[in-house]
Amino acid sequence: MDKPHGPVPNKSMSPVDYDLTCWYLNVRRVVELVGARNMTADLRKIAAIGEIDDGFQRNVLLSILKDNLTDWLHAANPPTLGQLLITGKLKTNTIFTHYTNYFGKGLSQVSAALHKGQTSVPMVELYAKLDEFSPGQKIRFRFHHEHLTSASSWSELAGQRRLLVLGAATQITESSIEAIPWVIADPLPNLFRPHSVIGGAWTDRLEVHIDSIDNFSLVRCIAPPQRKKDLERLRDIPEEKIKTAFADIIGERTIPKDWGGEKSDLFSSWIKLDGERISTAFAFKGPAKYHPMTVADLGKNGDQIARLFDEPADLLILQHCHEITPQVRGMMRAYAQQMGKPRLFCLINGYDTIRLLQAYRKCGMSP
Repeated sequence: MDKPHGPVPNKSMSPVDYDLTCWYLNVRRVVELVGARNMTADLRKIAAIGEIDDGFQRNVLLSILKDNLTDWLHAANPPTLGQLLITGKLKTNTIFTHYTNYFGKGLSQVSAALHKGQTSVPMVELYAKLDEFSPGQKIRFRFHHEHLTSASSWSELAGQRRLLVLGAATQITESSIEAIPWVIADPLPNLFRPHSVIGGAWTDRLEVHIDSIDNFSLVRCIAPPQRKKDLERLRDIPEEKIKTAFADIIGERTIPKDWGGEKSDLFSSWIKLDGERISTAFAFKGPAKYHPMTVADLGKNGDQIARLFDEPADLLILQHCHEITPQVRGMMRAYAQQMGKPRLFCLINGYDTIRLLQAYRKCGMSP
């Protein structure tokens, strides 16, 4: 395989909002990626410890590699697989990350072969469906068991499991993407940043819901509409009125006028999550697109979402007067899960919009 290409790290001084628990880590590939020079001081520390058993030494080495890899991800900010598929930029040897539900198979056969003393054992496979980006296509990672990091890896990588993989494609067809992994891991909150609202949201794939936003707390007392025809109540409410209602609810005094080059429709620092203020950018889609929102409603290759994520905000909110399709949710995830700058996102569909307007008696609505 050719040397993979990807972004060149530009070390950031901002803290990392996550840590990694690695179940698979290819030492050679990771060292080549992060650079051996970056590890020199850490390796000297290991050597200075004196005699330690091989198992402990390996664990220390894996920990050092994991920390260096996390720093590299934060600085280099490789694209997500979803971003590459959406924009048509996926090529072989391009490094990407992908965080989704995977299906693992082959470890039981490997275990049986090793138990029998066989010298030739099969490879393990981890695969995932890509229907939210490319219907009918799958991605497959094949790897050897030697790079598993612990005894727990055998169970963590078997069956269905949500995982983060850093890898690169080796072959791309309409039905399948064959790829190799650098690391397979779980992202988790950084223990040294216990109050980070972003780091703690990985369990829900960085998505928050309207009920979780402190400024919208009254919505928790409003049941969602039960009928699709209830959305008709939003058909005649202009997008500008919806934007003004949201601004009033959150206490945002600056309401920008729409113009062709804006990245978002409303920006605010007044939003709170769990009592913590978080910079937030909104994009509103009014009744001019009165149908379930698709990626095609968001510009070429969904570039309105790409522009929304260009805003210097840690929470990105997309509101629509109708339903929002899974493909749009997948695209929001793809941009939110960039490991160099993971961010939160929220989708507010027509049903939740009605709840919010009713809760705060806006646009002529009441409970």
